[in-house]
Amino acid sequence: MKKRHQAGKKIAAWLMALSLCMTAVPAEQVVYAAGGQNETEVTELTENPETAENTEALDDSETAESEDTEDNGEENTSEAVETDSTENESETTENTESVKDTEATESTEVTEISETTEGTQEVENSEITETENTESVIGDTKSEDTETEESEEVVRKDGNVTPGSTYATAASIGLNTTYKATTSRKSVTHWYKFTMSKAGMVQLKFAHANLSSTSNSPAWKIDFIADQFGGMVSVNSGLQDTQNQTAKIGLEAGTYYVQVTGLGVLTIGSSDYSFSVQYEDIYCETEQNDSISTADNYTKLGQTITGSISSTSDTDYYKITSAAKGYLSFQLQHDKVSSKLATDIYSVAVCDASGNTIYTMTSRTDEEKTESVNFGLAAGTYYLKVSGMTYLNASGSFAIYGTNGETYKLNASWTNADNWECESNDTIAAANKMESGKAIYGNLYGVSDVDYYGIETAKDGYIVVNLQHSKVTGRQNTAIYAVTVCDVSGNAIYEMTSKAQEESSDSIKLGLTAGKYFVKVASQNAYYGGNYVIKTKFKACSTWEKESNDTYDTANTAVSGITYSGDIRTYSDVDYFKTTLSANGYINVKLTHPVVSGQETTNMFVFSVIRKVDKDQYTEVYTTNIRGGDTSVSTPNLGLPKGEYYVKIAGTGNSAGTLLSGTSYPVNYDVCIKAKTAGNREVESNDSAATANSVKNGKTYYGSISSSSDKDYYKIKMSKAGYLQLKFGHKNNQSTASCYNVVLYNKDNSEIYKFTSTGTETSFTSCKLGLAAGEYYVCVSQASTLYTGDYTICMTQKAASGWETENNGDWATADNIKVGKAVNGVITGYTSDKDCYRFTLTKAQYINFSLAHEKINDSGRSWYVTLYNANGKRFYQNYDHIYCYAGSTYTESPAVKLSKGTYYLKVQAYAKNAVEKEYTLCVNKIENRKTSVTSVKSTAYNKLKVSWKVVPAAASYQIYRSTKKDGDYQHIKTIDSVGTSSWTDSSVKTGKTYYYKIKTVVKTQNGEQTSGFSNVKSAKAVPAKTTLKAKASDAKNVKLTWSKVKGVSGYEIYRSNSKDGKYSKVKTISKGSTTSYKNGKLKKSTTYYYKIRAYRKVNGKKVYGSYSSVVSVKTKAK
Repeated sequence: MKKRHQAGKKIAAWLMALSLCMTAVPAEQVVYAAGGQNETEVTELTENPETAENTEALDDSETAESEDTEDNGEENTSEAVETDSTENESETTENTESVKDTEATESTEVTEISETTEGTQEVENSEITETENTESVIGDTKSEDTETEESEEVVRKDGNVTPGSTYATAASIGLNTTYKATTSRKSVTHWYKFTMSKAGMVQLKFAHANLSSTSNSPAWKIDFIADQFGGMVSVNSGLQDTQNQTAKIGLEAGTYYVQVTGLGVLTIGSSDYSFSVQYEDIYCETEQNDSISTADNYTKLGQTITGSISSTSDTDYYKITSAAKGYLSFQLQHDKVSSKLATDIYSVAVCDASGNTIYTMTSRTDEEKTESVNFGLAAGTYYLKVSGMTYLNASGSFAIYGTNGETYKLNASWTNADNWECESNDTIAAANKMESGKAIYGNLYGVSDVDYYGIETAKDGYIVVNLQHSKVTGRQNTAIYAVTVCDVSGNAIYEMTSKAQEESSDSIKLGLTAGKYFVKVASQNAYYGGNYVIKTKFKACSTWEKESNDTYDTANTAVSGITYSGDIRTYSDVDYFKTTLSANGYINVKLTHPVVSGQETTNMFVFSVIRKVDKDQYTEVYTTNIRGGDTSVSTPNLGLPKGEYYVKIAGTGNSAGTLLSGTSYPVNYDVCIKAKTAGNREVESNDSAATANSVKNGKTYYGSISSSSDKDYYKIKMSKAGYLQLKFGHKNNQSTASCYNVVLYNKDNSEIYKFTSTGTETSFTSCKLGLAAGEYYVCVSQASTLYTGDYTICMTQKAASGWETENNGDWATADNIKVGKAVNGVITGYTSDKDCYRFTLTKAQYINFSLAHEKINDSGRSWYVTLYNANGKRFYQNYDHIYCYAGSTYTESPAVKLSKGTYYLKVQAYAKNAVEKEYTLCVNKIENRKTSVTSVKSTAYNKLKVSWKVVPAAASYQIYRSTKKDGDYQHIKTIDSVGTSSWTDSSVKTGKTYYYKIKTVVKTQNGEQTSGFSNVKSAKAVPAKTTLKAKASDAKNVKLTWSKVKGVSGYEIYRSNSKDGKYSKVKTISKGSTTSYKNGKLKKSTTYYYKIRAYRKVNGKKVYGSYSSVVSVKTKAK
């Protein structure tokens, strides 16, 4: 009852004044309420046409009918009222003066009745101090007026109760019972009271006949009065309103009052009305609960409580107290509401103990049930505040849902939960504490809601944030949550989003130094009111990057070979790592990162290696972009000099062709920096001849090409003329595309030689390149495809006379040669290289020129050699040129007698098969001279091959043979082909030794001349060598196969346990036609070595051929 007194005290004076004024009004005047229940206005009706028109007393016919049906009762009633008014006029005036200073909750305005009547002054906001006086006035009024009003104003009908005329004389009525009363049309006030033994919900229903066909001016005002101090709800009933009802209100057990007040529009006659107070025994609100101080104590959590909003100013508060942390959830139910628009009609707010709103939920006209989020709160006292919201009803008028008896049902529950967020945690200052590895449940109750959680790390390391929520249908690929990690100042360190279809989202491993940080959860794009679970795991880690490492001075020191982890948090983030080379060596950096979904082809990182040149001076030695789909990228092994180096990992920045926003950052990475000293590596920067690395003869160096613009120069010095040979290698990168260009330059930067290496050509050795003494440079660069793996390069020089010296492609650069002295050369390019030679005859001389070479497994012309005079003119005779064929090994020109002077020879490739093939060129003086036998070899059991040196201008070669070195030699063959330098003797016997020597017949200017004998060479004919193969059949057997050798009697097979160990004969094959053998009884998983030789029996003795090459085979495990 206490909360009713606070409102009731403020209108006590109005009640007292109202009862006094009503008894003092003359018969010509009617009292009516112009506004709310606390306003009274007294007006003259007899001379006010506007008032008369508004009250609209019934027309003549209606009046006459009324008088006929109501006989003399009406007249008597009027007289009684008039007499009563006259007798009490002076007293009324006096009483009015005595209470004029008494305050009502709203202003009381009294219009003058006569000059002698003192108007009631409007007084606001003062407090009644003399309750006793007020009560005495009420008592006087009761004693004088009650009997008259009961006997004359009201006629009891149907045994219904007679109403009282004042609060003090209110008639008792029952609940859920309809009562009727008759009042004269100028009647003022009736009072009733009812008692509730138990709290519940009540509603007053009011009815009367239609009293007008033209107007619906208010005729009665009906008030629920809490007690003598105030009212709670009211309703007006118009002339045409046959049915009225108040809003439903919840009340505590106790006595309450109903006040029915005539509003002065009925000037004559009397009217009936009926009413009832409908009571419902239900768990409900109890008015007045319009503030925190008068809030209902919601003790039956989980049970539905019924309430209603009776006006725009009505608000219902419910108090909820919990001793433990947890979450509050509630639902609001109501009937669907017919309206012009689907709009909000209720709001339910969660307030803290001071009344500050933490969360608000609204319910629409078309929603029968609305559920709140699970609202996390700390232990304490909170309030639910239910308010009505103006809406446009079906008739197009603005209304409050509840004023006509509608109710709502509220059901709230509290769940104790130690792992739930506590609102309000919308700022860093109010952040909830978060422990590593412990999940916290939370909820965003609106688009503007954010939840902060604080976490503190005692050591350097990293955290991983995990967010979970239910899958949200209908929002595919829409981000509904944004999770941000902030520093103590609220600056974002990391951001991630979680999409509707993602039930679980993990952050990157976010590197943090020891300290305090905050995790912020907010809505993203579309609000989602479901629960989420957030968990943060921290791991101490010494190998995680330590921010801030955004400059050279703050770079993290990296130990060679240790993998460090980090992250690029935004496209402008930079991480530096420092390493040192104590001597010349190389640096290799490997960076890995997860795939950045949707950005596979977009540059995400800029990755650089930087050398510190001097204080505050740095130069970049390597850089590359890394895309979102490049999960693993390694630098080449970067050859570098002794010094300090930095590895820079950065976002791509806001530049063209790169990611322009941070939506795909941050990205984790792992980086491993290897810094090793090495004396056999290139040293960057060696991108030009001026910065070329000097190399040693025959030493292999390692290098790498890091980019399309990178070039590696090497310098070698030839102290004497000779030849240089390049050897180049790299791993097979499975690509047939050209990867490397290797070019040899002289000191004038003129290209001498060039070759290109493909990805599958793992080793290449150049031809011998004849060079003069001096400095030369080799440049290695990218060809059509970049390959950043290591390559090896070795330059071997040899001082040697008798070699061409490049470049010698024209007469001005022609090499000088002497007659009779051979010179070696190579054509390095089919069209790009020509070799020119100059020779001088001091007198007229009979000469020719020749070109010798290894036999080429091809056919047709390969080289073309031409003779020129001193002016560079050809002779155009048969003697001025030769064509050298692939299948031959020696070609010479016809002999010719040339006069004294200078001449030139030009050697060029006639076909591509001559390129990079070594040749020997000689200007020959024609004279009688001996040849020399170079070798005699067995090629079969009955064949010996004899080889000799070619003699220029030879007409033929005469071959002699003997079975004894000093025996009788027989002429057995003449070779007339002057270019031939070998012959096979097929008339020999197996196992017998033969001796050979040769004479040469030379065409000189004096005719053919025969030389003396050459040296002697010998050999014995034996079976040819076979080719052996071995394959393991199983764990104990090996199958051997070999090629058949013609003319043999059989084979002998030998085996060893090591390649260079002792071999034992395991089998003799006695048939020359047999070509396979199965060697059994071997050990499993053991390697064996085999070789074989053929034999031929001669006079019962075996003549053996040479052993085959050794083959190895490993038996199977089982």
